[in-house]
Amino acid sequence: MTLSPAMLGALVGAILGLIGFVSLRAVADRVETMKGTNDPKTAAQVLRIAAIGDLIIFPVVGFFVGPLLLS
Repeated sequence: MTLSPAMLGALVGAILGLIGFVSLRAVADRVETMKGTNDPKTAAQVLRIAAIGDLIIFPVVGFFVGPLLLS
């Protein structure tokens, strides 16, 4: 069984998106507990939204870039 270049790109994108999701969530948790920033809750919320964006955008981009790189 072989994967098409588009699906392989989407899989790689999903893995990278998951790594970005986990790391951005960890940073958001850390920012939320910081005392030096003006509004740590808002900054943490923006990072969490960016983490969800990573999880969605990376597989989609990988789906379209995979065939360009692997064919």
